[in-house]
Amino acid sequence: MKITQLLSELKFVLLAVAWTVLITVLSLISFERTPSFMLQLPFKDKLVHFIFYFVFVVLWCFGLHKTDKIKILLIAVVYGIIIEILQYVLTENRTADFYDVLANSLGAFLAFFVFPIIKKIFLRQK
Repeated sequence: MKITQLLSELKFVLLAVAWTVLITVLSLISFERTPSFMLQLPFKDKLVHFIFYFVFVVLWCFGLHKTDKIKILLIAVVYGIIIEILQYVLTENRTADFYDVLANSLGAFLAFFVFPIIKKIFLRQK
């Protein structure tokens, strides 16, 4: 294995870990004030969930490229469910929402299916 390939994988693993921590923190803290432009976006919360888990799957697929992508998809879906349960159990002003789990899962599934295209585009640009 080339050192440059190893370093590239490590970068994506670090990005994926950081993204996972970001999702966890943003999902479990309370937001006292929401920016006004966010209030005007329809389905803003679901869109954010979708994007979070789309990026989650893409980053982990790049970082763990030798891992079966189905495992990464399943981990993303289960992680999204766990986060929703933790919101219900650990927070006072956040609630678990089935539609958040659905948005998380849809983002993860779309990333799973379009990852080969993303990978081709990314590798072509290198």
